[in-house]
Amino acid sequence: MSYSLTFDVLHRYDPALPGIDVPVVISSGNETIKTIAKLDTGASLCIFKREHGDALGLDIESGVPQRIGTATEPFIAYGHNVSLTALGFHFDRMVFFADRAGFRRNVLGRRGWMERVRLAVVDYEGELYASKYE
Repeated sequence: MSYSLTFDVLHRYDPALPGIDVPVVISSGNETIKTIAKLDTGASLCIFKREHGDALGLDIESGVPQRIGTATEPFIAYGHNVSLTALGFHFDRMVFFADRAGFRRNVLGRRGWMERVRLAVVDYEGELYASKYE
């Protein structure tokens, strides 16, 4: 048995680098940040560096607190409603910002982004296929 899917976007990434890099634009009010996030199918949430939230003018600690467990150490992140654009798909969603400066990685997780798209990965070729889930 075979299956076929159709996608709107092909994003090429370097499979020799760790993770899958996705360009992201985060906006709140009149402020906009362009950054790179790692696609992480094991992450429950979208989490970004505190510095990005600060640059957007957000009062980080006034957001919805969430304890995040990781393989190394747990931390707190705060959820804020922002506009998130990745691979040409735009969503108004709650994403989380780390409680401390120096958080090293932005992550596109399941809630906030992946739940809104259909994805296929051909890692050997460095290809990420995506369509908006409607």
